[in-house]
Amino acid sequence: MKKNQTMKNMLFSVTMLLALLQGTSCLAQEDNSVVTVGDVSNTECSSRTRSESVMGHPILKLTRNESGFYGELINHEVNCAYGNVKVYCQENGQELAINVDEGTGEYLANCICQINIYFTIYNALKDEYQVYVRGRNVGMVSFKEHSVVIIDLNTLEQAYEEGFEYPVKADGFWPYEITNYLDRYSDYDFSQSLDIYIFRENRLSCNFTNYILPCEYNYLDVQAGRDKDGTLVVNVLTDGIPDKDCKRVAHLNFDIINILYEPYHLRLNHTVMAGSENERTVCLYEGDITVTEDYTEYSIPINDQNDYKAIINSINPQQVTGEGSHAPYYDLQGRRLKSQPQKGVYIRDGKKEIVR
Repeated sequence: MKKNQTMKNMLFSVTMLLALLQGTSCLAQEDNSVVTVGDVSNTECSSRTRSESVMGHPILKLTRNESGFYGELINHEVNCAYGNVKVYCQENGQELAINVDEGTGEYLANCICQINIYFTIYNALKDEYQVYVRGRNVGMVSFKEHSVVIIDLNTLEQAYEEGFEYPVKADGFWPYEITNYLDRYSDYDFSQSLDIYIFRENRLSCNFTNYILPCEYNYLDVQAGRDKDGTLVVNVLTDGIPDKDCKRVAHLNFDIINILYEPYHLRLNHTVMAGSENERTVCLYEGDITVTEDYTEYSIPINDQNDYKAIINSINPQQVTGEGSHAPYYDLQGRRLKSQPQKGVYIRDGKKEIVR
């Protein structure tokens, strides 16, 4: 009798322990009040390679349904010798954490590949969730107005279907300076243009041809986004003043990602930064383009005739007001000098000054 009672107590303790573990780890169970994961499946390796450059972006797609979410992890990177794929989840208030254990086979292969993982999350029924994927904070995801959300896990930028506005940004910027090329060809065509074409889905490939480089610069970048009016804004930023006479140019190559197929009002700006007091943005082009799924190409001529030296000098408050006999010196690129300059032409008190 005593032995039977002991066995019953042990069974009860084990049952309670299992229930507690299931409630905290989100394993599949019948309790409709706890978030669980089921129907996990995956594809085979789409390609085997060690080069990340040919791999697609890992993407999480969540589709709202009456029982929770249908989830898809697209282009999930695994070792080629991956094992049994499992998906776990945990809900903590408005936080929803999704984790993947792809396991390993009998050995570890010397390559990586991509697979697609499909699963269902039951009982995750809140309208908004702070989503974490493998410990990375994706951000607040809302299903109040839209039933499908796509999240680019490379940039942790949210890209929404069904009319949501994509967070537009510049990506993969690199300048190709062709000054040496110009030395060999005296008849080089200096005409400027912004060439745009569809590179791949939701991505524009852009080439700013013959961007006029400052003779001296340390910083050069491209930024893109949509303002509150929906205008697609592209900013080219540099920390020097362009000089048309120095014949120093570059091709600026960059992508604009998370583009929807729709008409855009495009504005191309050039922001010059020459010291903390010197900054000026001028518009180089403003017009309409339409991004379609079909192959589309634009070549927009740019006519940059701005006198940047005059622009910068006119807005510098220290140069305008002056500081008497102790006014600082600036070089012709607008950079403040820390000590007495050597021979040459400089700016002081808003005027050119020759040091002999």
